[in-house]
Amino acid sequence: MKNMKKYIAIVLAVLMFAACFAACNKSDKDAGKKSDSEIPAAFEGRLMEPYIDLILSKAYTFETTPKTETPITFVQYGDDQKMLSLNVELEGQPTAITYMLKDGTYYLLTAADKNYTELSASQVKKLKVDELFNNASLEKFPNASYVGTGTSTISGVEYTYEDYYNPLVQVKNRYYFNEDGQLTYMARINDKGKVGQKIPVSVLETNPTVFDVLNEYNFVEQAPVTKKANGATTTRKAS
Repeated sequence: MKNMKKYIAIVLAVLMFAACFAACNKSDKDAGKKSDSEIPAAFEGRLMEPYIDLILSKAYTFETTPKTETPITFVQYGDDQKMLSLNVELEGQPTAITYMLKDGTYYLLTAADKNYTELSASQVKKLKVDELFNNASLEKFPNASYVGTGTSTISGVEYTYEDYYNPLVQVKNRYYFNEDGQLTYMARINDKGKVGQKIPVSVLETNPTVFDVLNEYNFVEQAPVTKKANGATTTRKAS
């Protein structure tokens, strides 16, 4: 776990953007199908409605590239299957990692060498894996009130936007949709009405087979965070 403290600080910094869209969580017991919960009235009949329905189903993939230009992919299927993939700069080298929760076990995967390791409870706590999952999760979005709509031009393309306000944390969010009604960007609006960084986003439906990627990796005894930190001597295919 050499350099892990620095590494986790970097990862947390990458995910800080999610805190800008914070709200209270809303859950649904049934994953893998459209949510049985009622869509909050604020979203009914609006462009954001199908995305809120997808989020409440807890069967979605969320992809974004925030200001750091570090791609992030978060996958959730129910409460006990989650996966967060991102690239970070560590010791001057781009490092692609994935944290996964599957069937009650936490894993750390590294794409460069196709290795994975199981994480103990103490490691999960030290690496703040659950905090990372919570920061990346979209379950924060449904609790809001509708503010208004309009149009905006980004890079020469016109988008329709919808604004929502969360009274619990006093945060206003703006969601941008292309001409096909697809959610494309999101941004935070400050107290003075200024729109912040427009973050490109994609929200798609997912299924549990996404987590089968673990079968393509080899097991190692120690988490291979960097080449120097990879002290593993034995490997085996994931079962």
